[in-house]
Amino acid sequence: MVFWGIKMKNKKFFFSIFLTAIVLSIVSYTYLDQGPVRFFVLKAHANRMEAFQIDVYLNRRLSTVTPLSLNNSQQFKSAQIVSAKNFYQLQSLASNFGTFDFLMGSAQSDQEIDSFWNNFLSAQSSDDSFNNLNRIDRFYFELMAERELTAQNSGEAVMNSIPISTTVSIMPTVLVQAKKALSAPIVRVEILNGCGIKGASEWVASRVASQTISAKNGGNAANFNYPDSQILCSTAASPDLIKALTVLGFTKLRQISSKTLPAGYDSVLIVGKDFQTIKGN
Repeated sequence: MVFWGIKMKNKKFFFSIFLTAIVLSIVSYTYLDQGPVRFFVLKAHANRMEAFQIDVYLNRRLSTVTPLSLNNSQQFKSAQIVSAKNFYQLQSLASNFGTFDFLMGSAQSDQEIDSFWNNFLSAQSSDDSFNNLNRIDRFYFELMAERELTAQNSGEAVMNSIPISTTVSIMPTVLVQAKKALSAPIVRVEILNGCGIKGASEWVASRVASQTISAKNGGNAANFNYPDSQILCSTAASPDLIKALTVLGFTKLRQISSKTLPAGYDSVLIVGKDFQTIKGN
């Protein structure tokens, strides 16, 4: 009798688990159908930049693509982003079009969006591409996502979308500006943490980096007792670098002449305790 009672309890236990699994499956299926995983894709094609929103549904093999309209200013900024492979600037650009789970940028100029998406799902990574997906993410979407994209219905398109057949070309003046930026000399600056705030040098380096500024996090300075940030350079500091730091919030920046800069660098920025007053850090 005792054995029979234990056996019945086990049956009830497994039945409860089975019933719970069914309920969770139904709830998950319904939820996932309502909330797709959203990708923001920024890529070069021919002489223009293109942006897309791709919605991937995890419970059905269907992915929809919606082209996003880039104005002239965004076209020029996009060219800089993919050239520098700056993920933080890509994140800032994408925020103009909504909220996205994953962001992708690519300087490839010979692929339509369908080919680009298919190659991405085939795990054919490129040195010209950058994104915030890890290997597990890529493997999962390779198995789950539809390789052929379906154009979003016009009635469902987002505010910034444009017809699928429309292409956005960079104006001649923007092309001239982009070429000028690409040919501008690159200033190499090492960023050191002189305030003791965790992640300060990495935060500054990621936001100062641009088409003409190559910024690298150099770790900690000799000490954490720098009241104001200072920039060390052998000659006059780069106007582009000074402007970028000023815009970022470094209003008390000191310039110091130094003949002992690290090899390969034009300047060294030591982030001082005034970093605490910079908005948004």
